[in-house]
Amino acid sequence: MMKIVPRMLMAAAAFAYVVGGAGSANAAFDHLKCYKVKDSAAKVTYTATVTGLTTETGCQIKVPAQMCCVPAEKSNVTPPPPGGGGTGVPNTFCCYKLKCAKATLSPQSVSDQFGTRSVTPSTAKLLCAPSSPSGAFLDASTVF
Repeated sequence: MMKIVPRMLMAAAAFAYVVGGAGSANAAFDHLKCYKVKDSAAKVTYTATVTGLTTETGCQIKVPAQMCCVPAEKSNVTPPPPGGGGTGVPNTFCCYKLKCAKATLSPQSVSDQFGTRSVTPSTAKLLCAPSSPSGAFLDASTVF
């Protein structure tokens, strides 16, 4: 597992503090709204194994962050979407450019508020890391 780098975390924490979004207890904030950001972190490239739809080794994660996402609420959607999909309160994330070797990915079935359908993923482009407005991060050994 990749060790989290303090500079990267400080940038993520600073953004989360400014927008005031992390860890909202309000269950209505069950979406993520992402903003393109200008990150003051120095340019650094990290190498990691990233597991998602498949395990990819030798991926490059490029700092500074490209965007940061905060919990958001959507309302007054016209026309009303068909409904369904997952629920839950997301955290604040900052996203970094990701470059991995090409992988063959199978079509995935998704169901969200905009319907149920099949999507075919291509190359992963971003890795989003949770951020904290206080700068306090949980130890990897912490169990929820």
